[in-house]
Amino acid sequence: MFVSALPFVFAALAPSSNDVPSTGAARAEHVEVTPQGAFVRSSRGLGAASGAQKSTAAGALWSYADNGLAWIATAASIGNRGGQVFAEFDLNNERAELFSVYDSSPPVPVWTDTTPFGTEFRQVASADELPIHVAIDQIVLSGQMTTRQAVLRKYTSSSGTPDWTYTFAPVINAGSAVGISRDGQKIVAAIFDDTNWEVEIAVFGPGSNVPLSYTVVPTGTNNYLGGFDLSADGSMLYFTGGSTFHLFDVAATQVVFSGSLQGLFPSHAISGDGSVFAFGGFNSLYVWEKQGATWAQTFTRTVAGQCYCGEVDVSDDGSTIASGWIFYSNYLTVRVEALDVATKTTTMSHVTTGLGAKQNIVSDVSISADGKRFAVGTWGDANNSAPELRLYDRAQSTPVATIDTPGSIFDVEISADGKRAIGGSKAVHANDFGNGGRLDLLDGGGSDLQLRGSPRIGSTVQFDLHFAPGKNAFLMQSLGHDPTPTTFPGIGTLHIDRATLTFLPAGVVPPSGIATKSFSIAANPALIGTSLFFQGFSVPPRQVSTDWIEMTILP
Repeated sequence: MFVSALPFVFAALAPSSNDVPSTGAARAEHVEVTPQGAFVRSSRGLGAASGAQKSTAAGALWSYADNGLAWIATAASIGNRGGQVFAEFDLNNERAELFSVYDSSPPVPVWTDTTPFGTEFRQVASADELPIHVAIDQIVLSGQMTTRQAVLRKYTSSSGTPDWTYTFAPVINAGSAVGISRDGQKIVAAIFDDTNWEVEIAVFGPGSNVPLSYTVVPTGTNNYLGGFDLSADGSMLYFTGGSTFHLFDVAATQVVFSGSLQGLFPSHAISGDGSVFAFGGFNSLYVWEKQGATWAQTFTRTVAGQCYCGEVDVSDDGSTIASGWIFYSNYLTVRVEALDVATKTTTMSHVTTGLGAKQNIVSDVSISADGKRFAVGTWGDANNSAPELRLYDRAQSTPVATIDTPGSIFDVEISADGKRAIGGSKAVHANDFGNGGRLDLLDGGGSDLQLRGSPRIGSTVQFDLHFAPGKNAFLMQSLGHDPTPTTFPGIGTLHIDRATLTFLPAGVVPPSGIATKSFSIAANPALIGTSLFFQGFSVPPRQVSTDWIEMTILP
């Protein structure tokens, strides 16, 4: 049912007198849809709302194991507004798979592509604003591990067959990497040609495997490609060649700034617009900020002891840097920190020390767009005494949520909104011989709108609306997302398109504080790849949910 009178529903700048129970019987409100439009009506007789609004709990959402295929989960990403997980698996039965974060545990892959079978050195990335995913891996030529060719694949959530592939011409015995912009409109991939000692950078749009540009950057003998991070807006690529870092302007197709590193560590990251970047060294984290037309080192974070900054990530807004420190005196102690860039103060620090003879290191760090939350993966220790997958708040020194995996984490990524993190692991500790692995999806909790069920054609999913008991709940559905959301004082912020909004009644919120609304998706293949947008609404008083969901329909 289309709501043509939506401005009436959200017109008030503060709760009206109709939102407050009158003397005697309590008032309740509901949305009544008529041919003339939709209106909020008041009626007597329902009991007054009681109890506080609840939200989702933090913890594991699902786990997906290799189920005897003996692969190891070394490359995982999360995209499409945090709604999809994309992964490539290593060592055995190599493949690419897509999952819905809303599925139950264990999730069923949306699709599987076995084209990458037999490849090596996998990396993946996902766009946040679109269901676009990319992977780069290397095909072994003639059974010789020292002769490989890098292949880039671009997927959407609609099919396990790549939309297109691109094969780099050089035969290499070196690294490759890929990144994608937040809006999915820039895909940047690079390889290191160890015959000519140069980094080769190819830039693509999502619609074609014909490069928009192809740039060769000589780095010199043995100066291999190391660090690689694309800014979220797709404007700037940070990469390293040996002991030198480079900032590559994607539009201008040239290196615009370079400098010296303090050691060859894997800790490198750049902010969403390229204005802040950071890298690690022995006892140090180096912070650089843009000043006018150039960049300058503005701060060095120093940590005492036999340690180095092994992993780092910079939030898209440049506000926060998350780092992981490895103490090599025994390879058992790790330290996790968050740094406020503006004030240069450490906002949290968490130290854990493992037990036994197996190495415990920070293997990856990933931070949300606004810097408020970040995910950390570790190898763990011989006694399994500390969780390997962790989700942190930048203002809290203990984890918000954790998962204690059987083996070591190799790759983590947090959703742009900071709500979920995916971790890829081996079934046993990294120091142990063995294969097999799994993906684990961790949720930070605190949501007041939740989708349950993989949104495939022909399926029925459920929405949980978290409002105070006794209120009348509605699921708002729209055909679009509002890029400039409107805030209504006393009501909340509307994130979905007002012009195409409809209200779906979800009933009176029960004592549990959760109203459930089922939503059926037609068994129509034409719907695959389309998106619907949802947000919660309740009365009285009028209130919209803090959270909103983009639901992309899957095959």
